[in-house]
Amino acid sequence: MKALRRILFSLHIFICMEAGAQIVDFSQIYNNYVYLNPAFVGNTSCPHVFTSFRNKASFAEGYTSAYLSYDMEIGKSGSDFGVSFLQDFQSSVFSESELLAIYAKTFQLQKKLFLSASLAGGYVHRSVSNSDFVFSDMLNVYQETLGGTGEDFSSFHSNDFNSELGLLLYNDMFYAGMTVKNLQGNVTDLNKQKNAFPRMVSLHGMAKFSTTKAFMLKYLIWFYPHVNVVIGGTSSYAQLGLILQKWMVQCGGAYRQNLPFNAKSFSFFIGVVEKKFRFAYNCDMTINSSKRIGSHEVSFGYQFDCREKKKKFEAVKAPTF
Repeated sequence: MKALRRILFSLHIFICMEAGAQIVDFSQIYNNYVYLNPAFVGNTSCPHVFTSFRNKASFAEGYTSAYLSYDMEIGKSGSDFGVSFLQDFQSSVFSESELLAIYAKTFQLQKKLFLSASLAGGYVHRSVSNSDFVFSDMLNVYQETLGGTGEDFSSFHSNDFNSELGLLLYNDMFYAGMTVKNLQGNVTDLNKQKNAFPRMVSLHGMAKFSTTKAFMLKYLIWFYPHVNVVIGGTSSYAQLGLILQKWMVQCGGAYRQNLPFNAKSFSFFIGVVEKKFRFAYNCDMTINSSKRIGSHEVSFGYQFDCREKKKKFEAVKAPTF
């Protein structure tokens, strides 16, 4: 049984490598803003750092993903800058590293309505090692003597350029955005027949409202309904969730429907939020499978103090009469 699982995982890796690079699906779209949409960089005005770690049970030892982002506002011109780093790997078999630089520009449409547009680009390294694979066709059944099939199962490495586009419409009470990951589209190596980066589109939004207004903080509860629809890549899905916040504590959940496979999952979320930092944990579990494949995700965000510009002292001009 263990050998069969390794065989299936081996086939799964090769199918994914031929179909396209794996798209990492972080469940905490409520917290992981920059990965969700690069137009979020500089949204807090002050420098902000965010990190997320996700472990997903799958074939063999499962997938592990780590993400780190840093963003800041550039002066008062409405321009923002950020960098992000993503590491996705499966034990010693599959590995993908991505480093992106992000630039965003914000435009004021109305008094409290803004539009932010961003473009990200950077370097991606992917590799697959076959040293631990067990293949189902190691023996050539068409030969009288024992021997291998002669197929090429050598390790795979690639270095590529990747890019993203983000658009975000927002005010104090809601946001609605669109992200196009792998903006350059399907890049195919004709020699290796590798379709490296299938384009993926994400449509997302969130609203914010409370049970009471003004100074009645005793009964104040914040509600954050959010949705994310992903189309393209190796799979498409829709995720709908709700976060409730009382004082500094947040809790909630989300439902996810994968397409074209009829895979359904539910995510439980709990977190702590403060003026400068936020911490959160969520657990995802499938709800329509005999095997409860799940994942765990932990995130931490910290907002640095804003740097105030130093005042330039000039000589006091003599009064004129």
